[in-house]
Amino acid sequence: MVKNYFVMLGLCIASVAQAQQTIKIGVIGPFTGQSSSDMGESIRGGARVFADEVNRFGGVLGHKIELVEKDDQAKPNIGVDLTKELIEKDKVIAVVGFANFAVAQAAVPILQKAQIPLIVSAAAGGDITLQPNLPPNAQNFIFRVAGRDMLQTKAMFKDLVDRRKFTDIAILHDVTAYGEGGKANALADLTARGMKPVAIESFKIGDKDMTAQLQKARSAGAQAIALYGLAVEDAMVAKSLLKMNWKVPLVGTWTMSQQSFTDIAGQAAEGARAAVTFIEDERGGVTHAFGHSYRKVNQVSNIPSGVAAAQTYDALRLLYLALYQCNCTDSLRLRSALDNMKYSARSTVVTRYDQPFTPLDHEAISANMVFMGEIHNGKFFYAYKEDESVSMIARLKE
Repeated sequence: MVKNYFVMLGLCIASVAQAQQTIKIGVIGPFTGQSSSDMGESIRGGARVFADEVNRFGGVLGHKIELVEKDDQAKPNIGVDLTKELIEKDKVIAVVGFANFAVAQAAVPILQKAQIPLIVSAAAGGDITLQPNLPPNAQNFIFRVAGRDMLQTKAMFKDLVDRRKFTDIAILHDVTAYGEGGKANALADLTARGMKPVAIESFKIGDKDMTAQLQKARSAGAQAIALYGLAVEDAMVAKSLLKMNWKVPLVGTWTMSQQSFTDIAGQAAEGARAAVTFIEDERGGVTHAFGHSYRKVNQVSNIPSGVAAAQTYDALRLLYLALYQCNCTDSLRLRSALDNMKYSARSTVVTRYDQPFTPLDHEAISANMVFMGEIHNGKFFYAYKEDESVSMIARLKE
């Protein structure tokens, strides 16, 4: 009888211990790092909103979600080391995040080899999900929930050329892989339109005065500037324009929607436009509710990068549904569930998702989900009322 008691007690203790085990998900981004911390903080903040919501309702599969947060400092070598740590030491079942294309590019082969699903939620550069060097019949473990550069470029030139009828456009870009990729996308878009840029100028991370580059663009007759850089350097471009007293439209990628751009650029940010997937509506609705939750959970007064936060939240919501669908934490079955989602994602922010991924397409964001925002008095608004009126349902994947 005593023996049976201790056997049952042992089983109960084991059952409780198993129930208390957490499901570990890696969250990686530049929480610190030159020109990138807005993105990293928001990746982490968006993930924390997700974990708070899910854990308050008991977690998933009977387990709480545990976020394992890593600061890659926007450096590829650190990103590689931390990715290995997530896999080998922390034993995560999946990873979300990465803000810088070069860091994500360096980490992707490691996660692919380990067969750990990665959902890139901020880095927009390149065709990072395509995995061209996979062996025959190998499964692709790399996914993305972010408006990739090509789609942002399409939105930028739709704004500049189709809507505002500019024909003489200069391209400014930083010399990182991100900036060079942006320049390539811009040239491809203009070439398809039978156009050429009037000037192409570059700058380095950390540069504070872009007057020389802008003087060349103005001398070449530029009517508008298409900008590919990170938020801090983008702000320096805007300030240089103000210093030159050159009032020319400035249109850039989602990095110009970040808080650091408006904080640093000040009045020079007025009227600047950026291609984005998320704008918080202060009047109400799902974007307002998300913003409220973000500020409450992270105990901050603003979201440094609403785009990075929202896309990360959505990425984790899709991962949550995949966990529920496969009823497992096995990486192979989890990847398969992401490829073949049976449930529609409704508790999301950027859009609602019906089968966001397929075996041949691991990009969740399509062109109709990317639109233009504009800065007024330090805040970010829709550039066009018709974009504001489009519902989440209308932005389902094309």
